[in-house]
Amino acid sequence: MLSLTLIMAKKRKTRQEKIILQLKRELTKEKQKMVSPSMKFEARQEAISIKPKFKPQRQAGEKKTDVSIQTFNPRLIRKDLAKTAILALIALGLEFMLYLKLR
Repeated sequence: MLSLTLIMAKKRKTRQEKIILQLKRELTKEKQKMVSPSMKFEARQEAISIKPKFKPQRQAGEKKTDVSIQTFNPRLIRKDLAKTAILALIALGLEFMLYLKLR
């Protein structure tokens, strides 16, 4: 039983180790104070805009096209709606058939 308590005992820090750690903490605090004012940048109100020195020219193959959301073909929409309706009816029919068959 005595050997278990010796094995389980936690090593404690000596006074000298505590003092060394405290001095290290103080040193890091001082370093942070010395570094932080020099690292700060002054806040400015004006904004700097840099204009490009040259404009990239368009290649001969590129054409300016205006793509609008409003341009559509009503026939394509009708086709899509018809396909959706047919597939939905087929899916519902299969479900109904399976329901009747497995009942």
